[in-house]
Amino acid sequence: MAQFTGEEIATPMSRPAFLVKIDNHQLARPQWGINQADVVFEELVEANMTRFAAIFHSRNVTDIGPVRSARTGDFDLLSNLNTPLFGNSGGNPTVMRLLDEVDMVLVGDTNVGRAAYRRSEEKEAPYNLLTGTGEIYAAADGRGGTPPQMFSYRAKGESLPPSALPVVGVDIDYGGYEITYRWDDALQGWARTQQDTEHVDHDGVQVAPENLIVQFVKYGQSVAYAGSPEVKLIGRGEAWVFTKGYLIAATWNRPTSTDVTEFRDGDGATIPLTPGRTWIALPRSETASIIELTQE
Repeated sequence: MAQFTGEEIATPMSRPAFLVKIDNHQLARPQWGINQADVVFEELVEANMTRFAAIFHSRNVTDIGPVRSARTGDFDLLSNLNTPLFGNSGGNPTVMRLLDEVDMVLVGDTNVGRAAYRRSEEKEAPYNLLTGTGEIYAAADGRGGTPPQMFSYRAKGESLPPSALPVVGVDIDYGGYEITYRWDDALQGWARTQQDTEHVDHDGVQVAPENLIVQFVKYGQSVAYAGSPEVKLIGRGEAWVFTKGYLIAATWNRPTSTDVTEFRDGDGATIPLTPGRTWIALPRSETASIIELTQE
């Protein structure tokens, strides 16, 4: 089983996970490769905008980007993946200094450069820096560890928990960006919009992951830059798990930075996802609303 999608694979994947920062500025869209990521985290950055941290593992992807800079909030996205590869386009000096203490293999443009990164002529810098899994794994040269399984998955024919409720989707207000996800029967995924515009990738394909987790978190102030929010991913809190057109109210729990986050339902049972891709939204509490079936 693939560690980040639950899909059946012929041989176990021993290569490290590749986590990369991808821009979500309006000028960065449409992004390259975003639909081929196994897992995508969306976190707040400056000016109430958001940025993605995408995990690539089960698929080989030629074009990924636009790659952007690291934040201190990324450290806990890396620390439970057993020495993953980390791709970024620099970061402020404090971030880069602190990054040295994180258990990861840095394969960013500042240290591997042209061996793994290139500029697209389609967009202006800084919204045009691309990489690919082939170049990244070559640059890593065998470094990195095999990642743990991140989620549990339903077996074929296995039913959802009794607490699962059919819903239309969810609205999330990050302050600068308003995001919606709506269940799409034809796509069998949660179709995403941003600022009332369908979110499509560089190939024009709608972003519609099979699973969506809204993990309500707190943000502090980054030690690297006072204007930069730093997501807090250690502890516990409320979460909403959306899968197969249903919502399961949940709690999330991650006692230490090396623990994989657990998502459990009201009965304390681990929530099994639909095999496939998972997007994890990281908004503050009370900034999202469920759209029930009767509301649209």
